[in-house]
Amino acid sequence: MDEAKKGYLMCFGGVFTWSFSEIIVKLLQGSVGPVSLSFLRFFFGGLFLLLLMSFQKDLSQMFLLVRRYPKLVVISSVVGLGFSNIVYFYGIQLTQANVGSALYTTYPIFISIYSIFLLNERSNLKGKFIGYILGFIGTAILITNFNFRLFIQPENIAGNLLLVLAAALWAFYSVLGKKIFRKEAQLRDVNEKYISNIEIKFTAVSFFVSSIPSSIILYFTDEIPTFLRYAPQEWSLVLFLAFISTAFGLFIFFVGIRKIEVSKGMSLALLKPIMVSILAYFIIGETVSVALMISLGLVIFAVVLINRKSSKKVL
Repeated sequence: MDEAKKGYLMCFGGVFTWSFSEIIVKLLQGSVGPVSLSFLRFFFGGLFLLLLMSFQKDLSQMFLLVRRYPKLVVISSVVGLGFSNIVYFYGIQLTQANVGSALYTTYPIFISIYSIFLLNERSNLKGKFIGYILGFIGTAILITNFNFRLFIQPENIAGNLLLVLAAALWAFYSVLGKKIFRKEAQLRDVNEKYISNIEIKFTAVSFFVSSIPSSIILYFTDEIPTFLRYAPQEWSLVLFLAFISTAFGLFIFFVGIRKIEVSKGMSLALLKPIMVSILAYFIIGETVSVALMISLGLVIFAVVLINRKSSKKVL
């Protein structure tokens, strides 16, 4: 299997694990607060990655990563993970959950835009933007069941704007992470000192850094009295979200985008709402709608369009 195919396979695996997130959040609704969940998923996710690195006996160079890329680490972690997650959770409370999910899936569009300027990924631009628009339409059909007026209802506007903002902020995380990976690859190519296992180390460091704003905000919420006082079943869901859907999912996704363009790898995220719908059918018994079938066709076509090879050679 060539490197590009491995990259797509890794990215798909990451997106698949993310698809459990909405199901888990729905199962934990009313039991674990949104800010608490934001903190726990990243803090325990970071501990899980540290455990993996300890087994590999490769805990060195963590501080080197921060010293070498302080601005990229802070911006990607605090803004791309921490604040975006908090903005998402608050935004989703001010609009309908289905509308919010559709709007949040605009983050691949932002990633593609950022990649042009920060990573110089300019291949197949027309196909990418048409594909992302079609993918968003397919997602909107799936989640709203053709009731597009939900996007412009006055009571939803504030929440909708927050969710688009959350998507725009989250997009920085993947792009800036890829920027760090590229710099380390260049050092390796010229036999300079480079950071080994950069993907897992960047993910672990960013998780811990991103948990800082969540912990500060958590202190001023009404979630403090029930914080960490969860039933065993709730803890199992929290840990699955942290270990598998968050830590492992982002780690293998980053391994994937190291081999392909981040905008192409992220195009697979358009499949996430469809995966969520399918998983919801098997796990919590939600029905499969006609909208799912239409959405599936549009999204698959969009992913193919985004990932097709450009006929023009990019210099």
